[in-house]
Amino acid sequence: MNIKRSLSSVLFLLVLAVCLLIPASLGAPAAQQTPPVPKELQVKPKHEVTVAVKLVQVYVTDKSGQPASDLTAEDFEIYDNNKPVPVLHFEKHFSDELAAAPEVAPRPSLNRKFFLFFDLAFTDARGLMRAKNAALKFMEKSLLPTDEISLVTYTALRGLTLHEYMTRDHARVRNIIENFGLKSVTGRAESLSSFFYSDTLMSLQNDQVEGTPDESFFTEQARLQTGQMLDTTRRQGYVDQARFYLEAMNNLAKVLRTVPGYKNIILFSAGLAKQLLFGRTGGAVVGDWSTPEQLAAQLAEYDAAQADSGLRSDFTRLLKELKNSNCAVFAVDISRVHKEMNVEDSGGAMPAAREFDGADSLKQLASETGGKFYANTINPENAMEEIVNTTKNFYILGFKVDESWDGKYHKVKVKVKKKGYNVYSQAGYFNPRPFKEYNNFEKLLHLIEIALTEDPWPYVPVEIPVASLNLVERGWQMALTFARADGSDLTEVFGPKTEAYLLLFNERGELALIKKFRAVVPEKEKKENDAFLPSFLLPVKPGKYECVLVMRNMDTGRAARGKAAIEIPGQLPVMPYLDPLLLLRLDDRAKEINAAGEPTLASIYGYNPGTYSAVAGEVPPETRRLYTAMRLACPAGWEEKLEIKAVLARGGGVVERAETGAGGSEESRKLRVAVLDKKREGQLVKMLLELETGELEAGDYEVKLEVSGPNFAQPLIATAIFSVK
Repeated sequence: MNIKRSLSSVLFLLVLAVCLLIPASLGAPAAQQTPPVPKELQVKPKHEVTVAVKLVQVYVTDKSGQPASDLTAEDFEIYDNNKPVPVLHFEKHFSDELAAAPEVAPRPSLNRKFFLFFDLAFTDARGLMRAKNAALKFMEKSLLPTDEISLVTYTALRGLTLHEYMTRDHARVRNIIENFGLKSVTGRAESLSSFFYSDTLMSLQNDQVEGTPDESFFTEQARLQTGQMLDTTRRQGYVDQARFYLEAMNNLAKVLRTVPGYKNIILFSAGLAKQLLFGRTGGAVVGDWSTPEQLAAQLAEYDAAQADSGLRSDFTRLLKELKNSNCAVFAVDISRVHKEMNVEDSGGAMPAAREFDGADSLKQLASETGGKFYANTINPENAMEEIVNTTKNFYILGFKVDESWDGKYHKVKVKVKKKGYNVYSQAGYFNPRPFKEYNNFEKLLHLIEIALTEDPWPYVPVEIPVASLNLVERGWQMALTFARADGSDLTEVFGPKTEAYLLLFNERGELALIKKFRAVVPEKEKKENDAFLPSFLLPVKPGKYECVLVMRNMDTGRAARGKAAIEIPGQLPVMPYLDPLLLLRLDDRAKEINAAGEPTLASIYGYNPGTYSAVAGEVPPETRRLYTAMRLACPAGWEEKLEIKAVLARGGGVVERAETGAGGSEESRKLRVAVLDKKREGQLVKMLLELETGELEAGDYEVKLEVSGPNFAQPLIATAIFSVK
């Protein structure tokens, strides 16, 4: 087996190094002792070169081929480019020990990663059923909750499709596999990929893009995924199909360079024809001929017996890329079992069938990447159990690297000092490259990683607070989603080429809606503002959603993301009604960002953005007053003589009560709700309120406004939830 660790985000490498070294002990399982952080790691990171910890997964077996579980950090030696380096981090993860005490089992720093790859271009319907049943069996066989699963298919019509990408939601993957061949169930990564392909194709129409092989692959892949017609002379022959299939796998393997640890690819395929890759058995000889036609026929026969040199070169390149990316291929042959045929058949079909058999290509993929080949005579469901068991016991070692952003390859060798052990570890790793050098396919996987995976790595985004409010705007049920991004850590997220994405997931976890806009944040604005507030306003069908907002700098690759929940009611409210409250803070150094032509937060709620900025769920600890923007829908004149009461609750108990208008409660602190501004826009009355809270302790709060008036049959209520850190 081969394992590789290639890191991209330098700042977060150092953070990981510190976090990992705290719970780990040299020579003892993780979480038993707390050694100090090594002095050489206590440095301020820089963007060019940094000190980081490289993590590798290591599999060790004894003389009998059984996993060796009795090793400590002192038993290992690591060589980086042939230079010995000390082991700074050590973990041991063995399934039997974890099962005996699951409540104290440490979570691995590197999770197991499986890629279920269905090759449907060179497989018939019967093979698909064999693969489907085997994959479902795999999903049932002792997967750990931390195992990350990716689901990939390749077809002649759509090329490479990422349905799910490194998710721990195993039930979702199982559901997609169960529906193969029955109905279309779209994965989240597939939906995001389709959006990215369409959006990028539109931008490429006006841009002059260098015709590199990687970009040519992406463009053709994008056209396949979006249903655009390819040249009629392309993709018609077996060789052309095989070449594009190898190119797709090669590009996937390249992207996986940056994914840490082993990538176990379970490939369900019938393989590529032996004759095209390795030549026909026995070859062909040009013999005597008497006419030019006979000579031409013999030459054609000779050419047909030779391997296709271009295809063979592509296959060799794929093998190299898989090894460099530390991808172990477990190849499962799902073709028809030729041994079941009648070998005495006088038609002679058996030898011809062997020439087009793809088992040899699958064998080479498995053997040269450290995986295993499972012949079509083996029950694929039995193979799944063996794959799970083969990969479930491993060590994690960490060593210091001075990492540069030059993309260079480093060789790695892991040894056990004791004799009688076999060690399987990574062959090397790549230093990260600057994001601006990424091709479009790499940028797509970068987006999927930061937007969809539970714990993105190595592209760790900055977590930012997000709020999502359900409004009625222009007669439509709308979702207003925004984030508040402030702090020095977000400096690199915003720039001249910034992208903002909003992803809405329904109750089934499916990606229901995607929206994106591009923003330009020049250096001058970054210096003049301490916070940026990207926002989206869009119509949404009734239901419950999880909103994920992602910001990405297309020059640096730095990103930020946040999540919020929202529920869109099934019916429009009847006047009079209140929209959800928008909490504000006094702030003249915040910048609202949104798509061109779209309304801003300030215009939607009617406040001055030069004086106030929106709060996305988090209020500063120094807060003594809450500012609230309120939208009241009512007939003209009803906004006169309003009475507004405010209640602030924490942990279910009322903390403060405030009133405006005549009278007040003697039992409560009589804090006025001051109306700072009020204006009518059509059927909406937009108001700015000030509520004095006094000093607030750290914790979660809910503010509730109760609005009543002479024309109201009953009070109207609106709430907002926030926390004080």
